[in-house]
Amino acid sequence: MPLNFSRKRLSATIAALCLGTALSAPSIAVQAQEDDRITLDGNKVELAADQLSYDANTGEIVAIGRVRLDHEGYVLEAGEVRYNEKTGHAEASGAVELVTPNGERIFSPRVVLDDNLTKAFVDDIRLLLQDGAQVRAISGERDGDTTTLDHAVYSPCEVCQKDGGTKEPLWQLKAVRVVHDREKRRLYYKNASLEVFGVPILWTPYFSHPDPTVEKASGFLPLDIQTSKDLGLVVGVPYYHVFNDSQDATITPILTTKEGFVVAGEYRQALRAGEYTADGSITYADERDSSNMLTGGHEFRGHVRSNGEFNHSSRWRSTYQVAWASDDTYLRRYNFSNADSLMSEYKLEGFYGASYISARTMAFQGLRQEDIAGKTAFALPLIDAEYVAPFKPLGGTFKLGGNALALHRTDGLDTQRVSASANWQKRYITSLGFVVDVDGLARVDAYNLDELDKPDDAAFTGSYDGTSDTSASEIRTLTRLSTTVTWPLVKMTGTGTHMIEPIVEVTVSPARASATDVVNEDSRAFELTDLNLFSAERAAGYDLWEDGTRLTYGVRWRYDGENLRSRIMVGQSWRITGSDLVFADGAGLEGDFSDLVGRTEIYYKDWLEFEHRYRLDDTSFDIRHNEVNLKLGTAKRGILLGYFKLDRDLNFINREDREEIRGNAYISVDDNWRFDGGITHRLTGAVIGGVSEGAGGVGYNIGVTYANECIELGLRLKKSFTEDRDIEPGTSILFRLKLKNLG
Repeated sequence: MPLNFSRKRLSATIAALCLGTALSAPSIAVQAQEDDRITLDGNKVELAADQLSYDANTGEIVAIGRVRLDHEGYVLEAGEVRYNEKTGHAEASGAVELVTPNGERIFSPRVVLDDNLTKAFVDDIRLLLQDGAQVRAISGERDGDTTTLDHAVYSPCEVCQKDGGTKEPLWQLKAVRVVHDREKRRLYYKNASLEVFGVPILWTPYFSHPDPTVEKASGFLPLDIQTSKDLGLVVGVPYYHVFNDSQDATITPILTTKEGFVVAGEYRQALRAGEYTADGSITYADERDSSNMLTGGHEFRGHVRSNGEFNHSSRWRSTYQVAWASDDTYLRRYNFSNADSLMSEYKLEGFYGASYISARTMAFQGLRQEDIAGKTAFALPLIDAEYVAPFKPLGGTFKLGGNALALHRTDGLDTQRVSASANWQKRYITSLGFVVDVDGLARVDAYNLDELDKPDDAAFTGSYDGTSDTSASEIRTLTRLSTTVTWPLVKMTGTGTHMIEPIVEVTVSPARASATDVVNEDSRAFELTDLNLFSAERAAGYDLWEDGTRLTYGVRWRYDGENLRSRIMVGQSWRITGSDLVFADGAGLEGDFSDLVGRTEIYYKDWLEFEHRYRLDDTSFDIRHNEVNLKLGTAKRGILLGYFKLDRDLNFINREDREEIRGNAYISVDDNWRFDGGITHRLTGAVIGGVSEGAGGVGYNIGVTYANECIELGLRLKKSFTEDRDIEPGTSILFRLKLKNLG
């Protein structure tokens, strides 16, 4: 006969004791235990219920009212559970919820369990996956690591409203059958259709995607759809393939209505001692001349890029990068990159404590219209070495340095240089708080120059006058002693900390009669700024050397408050002796007194950032370099404004004067909608890359993005005014659709 037990919340251990045929009926023992476990067919199961009954004759256990069953990571909750210990069959009913060890939740009004609770048959099933995605089906079967659902619907979109009602998901996958293989961690669909906003847009007899436990898996990525004047309608369908944990690749077929078919790809691999990536593209397009007119022929166009890093030992490593394009405008026309030059490099580096050595080779591909391949240099080799002595002569740091460079051009000036240097540095702090930095340098440079009559830019050929021998050699000996004195004065106030720091630097280097004889290969872009004003060597390279005696002075002011922080610096340099012909006019160092340079930075809380960098003419105070950047806002809304002006009369390529403004703004209306846009506008005409361009727009863009838990939609309008051979000004529209878990 059945025995019944009832209490507010019952936790019990039940054991069926078969003592043999001598007993007329099996006995039953009921005992509350700390681990709340019962033994069912040799499996430990935790059981809790409001009411529990056991029939010794049939072997059936009935649990009623807030039933909870725990078994090897599975948790089942229901209004009623019936379990037969003889058959291993269990049936749960009444708002059943089954939680699996990996976090999935199964909801159903009725669940039938067999084989020690590992096999389940479910009616009207709803499956909640780890990432919140849901699957709904008329019926389902769970057997070990496989769940099979009939007439199922899948969607990661929220369907429950705050008022308790339901809504249609933004998108959903419907299928006659869905199989979830937890061992392979994938969902498989048979006869599946995709609905977006309730409209069927795609049908496929077979489809699969990874389940939420997979960090990366093979499959299609979001579509890339856009329009442009150069290419027409562009549709990219990227497919991502995972070979293993260390290798993957992406292949993207791209269809354009004006330029035909393009194939792009990327490959990545991680090795035990490094990693590398490679990407590229290729197309067979209509051939065009320099005026963007069709010639009637066809040509292959494409690009290749790769980079990597490899550790050979604890001290040595190699890095490389390779970049090549079939022609100057391919990357920009097909929206792969806006680069106007490409660099390929291999570098071998060694690290020995504070000492360092490297050897590398570098090659460049110019993509500007004025670039000439034969006059573009490549370095083979470029060697740098620095030895930092473990001893401290006179209490300072002693270094030995070496540099070797060989620049080659197929139809132009060749340069070979070897440099050796010794450097000593020491810092003193006096009892009055003065900080004194002493820096002494001695260096020898040996040059060999060939084909001086074929420079890539005559402004940097040194003393060559066009009539002398086209080959030359020179050895120059350079010495320099620099002393910098700063006096940081700190004052604490109730609102923050002030620090004012006067700076004086004296640099002495013997004047050289032939200071400008050497060709300038590595310091062409020099301009006096707040960053190099107090540098002992203002030029970044070896070729440009500032001789004579100079005095540099300035002041820094710093404030740190609870909400407000500021940094201000201003300074100037006075050339006492030496040549003013070392640097080009417009660089800021012409005449005895340099231009005034400065920087102002202001930060308030986390929503205001202001930076102003400038250079003023030392006599007229005209602005030669003016750069202002302002950021107002938070992560949800903000505006970024910028102003940039160069007025230096430097007519070198890529250093032309210009004046422009730029602005960007963004706002998140709520958790889903975000609007943003940007503008770059030229205020005055300029000569850019040898081409005269008038005042007006450079580029505009505006976009909107909608994103929630299951979908991301993006639409962007871009207007470009750039014109370069087969690249024309025009308007582009970019569309992006991403379905969560599907790409």
